[in-house]
Amino acid sequence: MTRPRSTFAAIATLVATSVSLGAIAPAVADPASNGFWYFDAYGVQEAHDAGLTGEGITIAVFDSQINLDVPTLRGADIEVQDAACYEEDGTVIPAESSNINAQHATNIVSYLVGTGAGYEGQHGVKGIVPDAKIIFTNVGRNLGDGTSICYGAKPGETSLAMAEGFHSAIDAGVDIISASTLRSGDAPQIVAIAEALNKKIPIIASVSNDLVDQEFGLYPGTANGVVGVQSMDAELNLQGDTADSSFDDRIDPDTDVVGAGVGIVWQGDGTWEKQKYAQGTSLATPIVAGLLALVAQKYPAATGNQLVQTLINNTGKDDHPLEYDTEQRYGYGVASLQHMLRVDPTKYDDVNPLIFSGNDQTPTSAQIENPPTLAEYMGVAEELTADDDLPAADGAAPPIIPIVVGVVGLLVLAGVVTLIIIVARRRRRA
Repeated sequence: MTRPRSTFAAIATLVATSVSLGAIAPAVADPASNGFWYFDAYGVQEAHDAGLTGEGITIAVFDSQINLDVPTLRGADIEVQDAACYEEDGTVIPAESSNINAQHATNIVSYLVGTGAGYEGQHGVKGIVPDAKIIFTNVGRNLGDGTSICYGAKPGETSLAMAEGFHSAIDAGVDIISASTLRSGDAPQIVAIAEALNKKIPIIASVSNDLVDQEFGLYPGTANGVVGVQSMDAELNLQGDTADSSFDDRIDPDTDVVGAGVGIVWQGDGTWEKQKYAQGTSLATPIVAGLLALVAQKYPAATGNQLVQTLINNTGKDDHPLEYDTEQRYGYGVASLQHMLRVDPTKYDDVNPLIFSGNDQTPTSAQIENPPTLAEYMGVAEELTADDDLPAADGAAPPIIPIVVGVVGLLVLAGVVTLIIIVARRRRRA
């Protein structure tokens, strides 16, 4: 079944990054008592015992600042990418921070490569793929209210952190991209998404937690070809349906699969030394990306497109026809590690099943097949040749050399004409 995504218009780039941080349930005495239910439900330990730990797999993660000094991330293979992320006044926002507001990315990465080590008397967050390599790109400073900021180098300028991070991830040859952050789709970001999909890199991204974000159609979760992830609890209830949820019960229509993301242990509750439960699509996204990474390790011949195929075809416990559940709002179903590990993804066509045709898609299937340059995407390609520079930015001074040459040429021409007229008049008088 092919499912056209909801249509949406590209909107102006927001200077602030909207982060899909789930509402946090009240702290309990020991969240670790059942906050790792996803580990058992997906049979992750069994996969680890079988030698599937993410070794040899590289995952690019896009999120706000990260604290690499928490016990569960010490010793993990994490490479931090430099990116164009600044405060409004042009001050660099460092990718690493010990501020408690860095808890979002810290936990997101922990669900992938956490060692399980914790502060004294704690169980640390357990990672789905502890031996995978993470390439981390900071795309904001978290403000602690579910949003983060990330500007360009000049005051008020839009940041290129997300787009540049995508290109760096592509160049690094990552196997999977995981994004638990949402922002408006500027042209550089759309071009970068198209290029990643052209390289057959699965992009796993959170859908929005609330209707406000849905109205904006924030990226990359709403982009054509991207796997949109929704969140559920241990009883398979969607996060908006749970009794203690602060989220709206209407679920994002861009959902493709559902993953564990409610009642999950979270490091940081006022201080780094405390834990609590958390929920949100942000949590489900790296968990689904981690499951897919284990499948990629078991079936190294599978392409990224075939990994997306197996993700949506092998949801739930048992085999079933591919169907999109619009009524129950589960997309193609609940992601299942056990089911995916039973099926060789190379049996599927090497085609991303979530790339839909039509000019209402962003990026379009044609743009994914032949990724445009930024100039082409912005509709100025016909004005350029191989020897031309890009058109000057708005407000920039016009190129001075052609103007000078033109003025001098006009003056010379005027002088020649004047001389001819004078000579002609003298001849007539003679």
